[in-house]
Amino acid sequence: MPIDRDLVWDYKEPPADLLWRLQRIANAFPAYGRDRRTVALLFAHRDELRLEPERRLLIELYEEAWRRRTEGGR
Repeated sequence: MPIDRDLVWDYKEPPADLLWRLQRIANAFPAYGRDRRTVALLFAHRDELRLEPERRLLIELYEEAWRRRTEGGR
């Protein structure tokens, strides 16, 4: 999964580990990672990530909004 260079300022090459990348994105969410694929991954792995309750709720709300949007606007 690609990761924005702004989120890996301290690495020449970011680790390939998916959970590491998701944690970096989650730490900056929703400034980064609002696209459908990233939200789905954050949502799927939310129990494995260190998330403040407010950030977890934001990810869940974005997931719900993306589902509604892709299901035809319900």
